[in-house]
Amino acid sequence: MKRSPKHETLDLAEMRRQITALRSRHSENLQITYLLNRLLIKIAYLSEPESAAHAEQLREAFATTMADIEKRIRP
Repeated sequence: MKRSPKHETLDLAEMRRQITALRSRHSENLQITYLLNRLLIKIAYLSEPESAAHAEQLREAFATTMADIEKRIRP
């Protein structure tokens, strides 16, 4: 997912789809699955972020998780 400008709304449904697809691709890797599940738990109950600051925290959590996964895929 591309980093969105601060004023753009956060599409949580799209974020969930991307996380789920990535989790399916790496289902044999328990470390990656664990990281993605933790992120899914953070956004599973949300229909939208509570505030702009909350949206930014979710974007940062997504970016951090993706960076961690990238490191594990390509050491």
